Amino acid sequence: MLKQLIEQNDITVLKAFLEDIHAHDLAELFTDLTQEEKDQVYAHLSSEKLAELVSYLETEEAADVLADFDLEKQVELVEMMEPDDAADIILELEKDEQEELLEKLGEDSEVKELIHYDEDETGSAMTNLFIVVDPHMDVKQATKKVMKEAEDVESINTIFVADENHHYIGAIPLKSLLKAKTPLEVQEIIDDYPVAHDQDPISKTIQAIRNYGIYEMPVVNDENELLGMITLDDALDIYQEEAQEDFEKLAALPETEEDMSPLKTALHRLPWLLILLAISLPIALVTRQFEHVLAAVAILVVFQPLILDSAGNVATQTLAVTLQMLASHEKGVWKNAFKEISTGVINGLAIGLVAFIMTNVFAYLNTSLTTEPLLISFVVGFSLWLTVALAPLVAFIIPVTLHAMKLDPAAASGPFITTVIDVAALFIYFGLATFMLGGI
Repeated sequence: MLKQLIEQNDITVLKAFLEDIHAHDLAELFTDLTQEEKDQVYAHLSSEKLAELVSYLETEEAADVLADFDLEKQVELVEMMEPDDAADIILELEKDEQEELLEKLGEDSEVKELIHYDEDETGSAMTNLFIVVDPHMDVKQATKKVMKEAEDVESINTIFVADENHHYIGAIPLKSLLKAKTPLEVQEIIDDYPVAHDQDPISKTIQAIRNYGIYEMPVVNDENELLGMITLDDALDIYQEEAQEDFEKLAALPETEEDMSPLKTALHRLPWLLILLAISLPIALVTRQFEHVLAAVAILVVFQPLILDSAGNVATQTLAVTLQMLASHEKGVWKNAFKEISTGVINGLAIGLVAFIMTNVFAYLNTSLTTEPLLISFVVGFSLWLTVALAPLVAFIIPVTLHAMKLDPAAASGPFITTVIDVAALFIYFGLATFMLGGI
C-alpha cells in the first residue's frame, strides 16, 4: 500500500495516509521500502510521527534510520521518544556516533540516566516518565497534578508516592485516587505495592510483574530513591526476547539476523556445529575402548542407539524444567531436583523392563547374533535403567552449577548435555557388557 502511494506520487494522499496510519503498522510497511522511498517518507512525516516510527522499529533498524539524519535532527527525535526506547536505539549506533549524540543531549538528559546500565539490569529497561505525588498532598491536588502531567508521561494507571527527598513510599491505583473524596491526604490511600531495584536482573523484575499482576513496577536504587518504572508492554517485549535467546542457547543456535543470506547463515552457524562435532569425539573414543567386547558380542551395537536416545530425551526434559524454574526464580529447585531424579528412576525401571523383554525376543529370533539372549537382555535393560536414572541428575547439576557461578544456565545447551549423557551412557552400557559378557 505504502509503496503504491509513493509510486503514484500523489503527495496529498501520501501525507494523509502517513498522518492517519498507526506507527506500528507504518513500521511494518517501512521495512520493505528502498532507501529512496524511505527518503520520500521522511520528507512528508512530522517529527512527532517520525519519532514514533523509529520507536516501533527493531533497535538495529531504528539505529540505521536515526543515523540517516544530522545530529540536530537526531537530538530532536530522541527527545520526543520515550527514554528507555531511545537508550536502546542509541546503544546500537557506532561508538563515535553514540558519544557525539550523548554529548549533544546534555548532562540532564533522561536518556543518559538509563544508558549506563547493563542490558540485563532492570534499570536499562525502565522509563522515568511517570507521575509522583507527595504523601501529604490532598487527593484533589493529586488529581489535578495527574490531569496536568498525563500527556507527558507513559502511563497514569499507577501513581507513585515519594517524599521531598524522592524516597519511595508506595503507590496508588488511578481508580483509587479518582474515587477518593477531599479532604483526604494521599498517604491515607497508599496501597501495599511491590518494588524492584535498578540493579536487579531484568528477568526477576519481569517475573515479579507477572506474579503480582500489575501494569507498572516502580524501580528504586539502594537508597530507596524512586528512579523510574517498568511498564507491562516493555516487560512483554523483554520476556519475548529472553525466551528467544534462551531457546537459541538451548539449541546451541548462534544469534542470526532474519535478512541473512543462506551462505552467511551457514557460515555463522558452522563454528558452533564444529564445536559440537568436537565435543562428540569422546563418544567415538569411548566406543573404541570397548572394541574387544563389541567384536565378541556384535549384537550390542544394535541396541546402542536405544540407550543413547532414551537417556538424551530424559535429560532434555529435565533441562527444560530446570531452566524454567531458574529463569522464573521459583523456589523449590532442590525439591524439583528430587522429583525429577525420582521420576527418572521410576521411568528407567519401566523402560528397562520393556527393553529387557524386547531384547530377549529379538535375541531369540536372531540366534546367529548371540548365544546368551538372557545376559544380553539383562545388559540392555539394566544399562537403560541406570542411564535414564542418571540423565536427570546430570541435566540438573550442570545448569544449577552455571547459575551458582553467575553464568547463564541456558548455556547448558541441549547438544552439550546430550553429549555428556551419551559418554556416561556408553561407559555404563559397554562397561556392564564387558563385566557380564567379557568372557564369552
